[in-house]
Amino acid sequence: MLANLKRAFTVTELRNLFLLLSLIAPSIALIPRLAIGSRCGPLPCIGLETRNENFDSVAPPALPEGWLATNALGAPPLWVTSNNGVPTPPANTSPNAAFIDDPAAVSDKRLDAPSVFFFEGFAPQLRFRQNLNLEASDIDPIIGFDGGVLELSNDGGNSFQEVPASACVEGGYNRTISTDRGSPIAGRQAWSGNSGGFIRTVVNLPAVQTQPVIVRWRMASDNSGSGEGWRVDTVRITWCHGPPCTPKPLPTPRQRPTPAPRP
Repeated sequence: MLANLKRAFTVTELRNLFLLLSLIAPSIALIPRLAIGSRCGPLPCIGLETRNENFDSVAPPALPEGWLATNALGAPPLWVTSNNGVPTPPANTSPNAAFIDDPAAVSDKRLDAPSVFFFEGFAPQLRFRQNLNLEASDIDPIIGFDGGVLELSNDGGNSFQEVPASACVEGGYNRTISTDRGSPIAGRQAWSGNSGGFIRTVVNLPAVQTQPVIVRWRMASDNSGSGEGWRVDTVRITWCHGPPCTPKPLPTPRQRPTPAPRP
């Protein structure tokens, strides 16, 4: 009985099976395949959103709506708007700029911009102009004593992280803050010294999709020496909108001619 169950295929049956497979195979090859883990290429920026602030819509020393100034350390003043004084010129776009002093005492003075939400956006970027004269070493051109840094929060302002030098496209940090004078940002890269007027700074921001982002300008001074202060103006945050990013089908394999059945 087992011998009957194990009947061998005849030549005719093998030929018919081959013909059936040759008809099915091209149809399977035409089914689109999605690349597993494939990445989309650069998306076109079909819509550009911006948030601009030049501090000219208010009367000094008031800040525009939504901007927040705090001193984590040190006595007043806090960040304000200003239309005169040093460092000069007082503004990049007249009449006002945001301004903070540089005292001869330990201080930690912060200016937070209104939150921005990059939902379904990409390539966010911050641009601003700054004019600073903050205490720095006259001997070592890479050492600063008082300095300014950028920080970022993506949890509603509960915590802030430093914006690294690698994110700066133009006008990035130029000195490292000394570690022996009590600065709250000791050892960090920062803006320090004398910029000689307004300079442009461009920073790439992380494209956070789930939470609003808050940008912070932070000026910290040490326990000796002082400077003229720090001015910030012409702030612009931009980000792009584009089509949704979907995986791309793999190219359809080239079809080989089906060999004719042997007689």
